[in-house]
Amino acid sequence: MPVLRIVRNGALALGLVLVVAAACTAPQQPGPKTDRSGDAPATGPFTDEDLRRLRGVPDFLVDSLHEQLLDELSRPDQIELARKKIKHIVFLVKENRTFDHMFGSFPGADGATFGYTCDGERIPLKPAPDRAPEIDHGFVAGLVAINGGQMNCFDRLGGGADADSYVMYDRKAIPNYWALAEHYTLADRFFSSIYGPTGVEHMWVIASQSDRFVDMERKGQFGTGEPRERCLDPEERAYSFRQLTQEEEDEAYRLEEIPAIIPLTTRFWTERWPCVNIKILPDLLEERGISWKYYQGGISQMKVMSGIRHVRFGPMWDKVVENEEFLPDLARGDLPAVSWLIPPDMLNDHPRGGRASICEGENWTVEILNALQKSPFWDETAVILTWDDFGGFYDHVPPPHVDLYGLGPRVPALVISPWARPGYIDGRTYEFSSVLKFIETVFDLPSLTERDRLASDMLDSFDFLQRPVDPLILEPRGCPAAD
Repeated sequence: MPVLRIVRNGALALGLVLVVAAACTAPQQPGPKTDRSGDAPATGPFTDEDLRRLRGVPDFLVDSLHEQLLDELSRPDQIELARKKIKHIVFLVKENRTFDHMFGSFPGADGATFGYTCDGERIPLKPAPDRAPEIDHGFVAGLVAINGGQMNCFDRLGGGADADSYVMYDRKAIPNYWALAEHYTLADRFFSSIYGPTGVEHMWVIASQSDRFVDMERKGQFGTGEPRERCLDPEERAYSFRQLTQEEEDEAYRLEEIPAIIPLTTRFWTERWPCVNIKILPDLLEERGISWKYYQGGISQMKVMSGIRHVRFGPMWDKVVENEEFLPDLARGDLPAVSWLIPPDMLNDHPRGGRASICEGENWTVEILNALQKSPFWDETAVILTWDDFGGFYDHVPPPHVDLYGLGPRVPALVISPWARPGYIDGRTYEFSSVLKFIETVFDLPSLTERDRLASDMLDSFDFLQRPVDPLILEPRGCPAAD
């Protein structure tokens, strides 16, 4: 069966995927300044001011799309409204789940309750246990699972024996995540930025790039100190694409489509010290005097700021704090304009080899969101809740192959705000760079890379003219005991 998968020509595919989405959501602007004075007057129920704003729109569209064009002309400036209504953004990043794994049976969403194996067998997605197995979810694992867009080789991943990748939760298993999705906005076409794993995904969460890195440090690359100290240990190494010519990049892209792992990694990968000095979104916030904090958590893989040289050894390091400080900051009235919130280990939904409970992780999320919704900041806050990579779990939607890094498999994302569209399923194409674009749009910041420049700003998930959505205060629940 042929697979429809959007691919790139340079950055073209991302433009097709995300610019087309943006065209449906972005504020409508007047067309090119063309002289229509010699044209026959357009017909329809338009005022002179309407006609002025319609200059440059082809006459046949003006004549035939009255209702659509009137609606667009009457739509307030969404960006202006976002800047008035949103003063605080919390980017909450959990771990290692796919959309089908968590919301595959969610009503109205693009989910699946069965999947395909590499030999073509169709199998049901079994009920997932509270403490799920840990499956390979690195960069190569993502390429293998996607299999050129066929989405059928999750059974080849390490740790995925006995169809462990092919499991899913339903409403009863994760009731509070489902309640949030029903009450606020659920995005069902939100992809990870890179094929995996966590360490590099978190670079995209702050920078919309990974400076060519495709992996975190592994055994044999840890250097002389503790694992993954990054800028503190010059002996550490991690895999990266080497600097490629355009011809080499095109060949590497072709190999990813097959996928052909041996020639891809032997010809185009190298090892480098994972300490970089790329521009990150906090740099832009600093330049504008906009408050921010990075509330780090988890184990060493998640502590990405340790690999940004000018942060680790500069004054910005004072704004990299432990996640335990988030709730006290909120209680003191010190919520920054932009927060990255990375949960504690064992509560971030990472399976941890079957030791961690998704119920306990869900309870932690409920505690954070309850506190935010009860705070005086809530009326001006938006939370983007997502999961950082696919965790080796099945998903049926082929990611657009926009460049050498991804997009990776689909992950869940929820937009939680008084201004989120209630009960809405947002089917536009997003990735972590879209969250950065949302922050850049609200705070009038420039783009960091081509990815966030072309990304949708996620404003379609909001309605700033609606009656604010009531808070949803949830009760933590009792969790199954470990076996």
